Amino acid sequence: MLTLEAGPRPALVLDASESAAKLAPYLRSLAEGVIEVMPEASRPRLFFLGNPQPFDPAVFAVHGEQWFAQNAGRGSFISPIFEQLANEPDTAVAVAGAGRIFDLPDWHGHPLAETAVWVKAGPAGLTDGAYAEDTYACEQLAERLNNPAVRVEISGEGVMPFFWNDPAFRWESGRLVGSKTAGTLLFGTLAPETDGVKAERIQANGTRQDLALTPAESPPAPSWFKLPTGEYNLLNQCKRQGRYQCPACHTDHPFGQFHCSRPGTRPIFPTIDPLPRGGFCFIDTSAWETKYRYHQCAALQLAPDAVAVRTADGGAEIVRFDGRTNSWKPSGERLKVLHPLGHKIDAMVL
Repeated sequence: MLTLEAGPRPALVLDASESAAKLAPYLRSLAEGVIEVMPEASRPRLFFLGNPQPFDPAVFAVHGEQWFAQNAGRGSFISPIFEQLANEPDTAVAVAGAGRIFDLPDWHGHPLAETAVWVKAGPAGLTDGAYAEDTYACEQLAERLNNPAVRVEISGEGVMPFFWNDPAFRWESGRLVGSKTAGTLLFGTLAPETDGVKAERIQANGTRQDLALTPAESPPAPSWFKLPTGEYNLLNQCKRQGRYQCPACHTDHPFGQFHCSRPGTRPIFPTIDPLPRGGFCFIDTSAWETKYRYHQCAALQLAPDAVAVRTADGGAEIVRFDGRTNSWKPSGERLKVLHPLGHKIDAMVL
């Protein structure tokens, strides 16, 4: 199981030291503008040079002047903030102020310093020429800081997902990919090594962050329900011929067309028709009463080395494991109208 998190919020570091005292109104205005234009969930944590304590951007407009006064006696030191953010090396950071930051050489080469946005607010630089410095309008700085998670990828050598519980995810170029970045995702994979599966969060600027995976119990299988004989007989026609004779208009319809085009006719498959599209359906004829069970995922394990994956055209392609390359590859085989799974159970594409 994977718990999805939005990732660390960015950080905006403000200079309240003596060298930037005359620029305090400008820096307050800059911070207020950045906070105002950024989405609430992505608004930066606020810091002041020399102080590891983060400040809440939601109340900066009310308390900003007071915070500047409280931090005015602190020197131009970045270490307290970078030490606070050391476990978040991919955090987007901007430092705005004037006058040299005395301990910055101690952080040369560290990701926080190397990727930070250095905002020059006055004539005196912050980095003593070590990094590029520039001036920014509020919107420009907000754009540099806004680095939300945009997608999650699950992959690994020889790894193939065969189940996931969120339709927002899809199998793409050997990876399970989704734009969902909050909540949880339950998924199952086939892999040569159990520890070969990895999950990554991708930020808007392209940085990747590993996500922790937690073992979880398999979800209970959905219940079986009765399938009326008339509907099963039509599906049997599809299995033999790829089409069926419509009981409403008495012409042939292709498999997958669950409605007659004739106006006013009722659904031909009233039991199957309401099921959500994008998954699969099991048909069990092992007993005297035909049963069906819905499989909501866009992937279905057919064998230890074969998984059917839904395709953009509405069908499903079989992906097989290649032991020579230790990878899963599309086989070019399409799932049959009713694909036998064994013991009188077939799978159909919905």
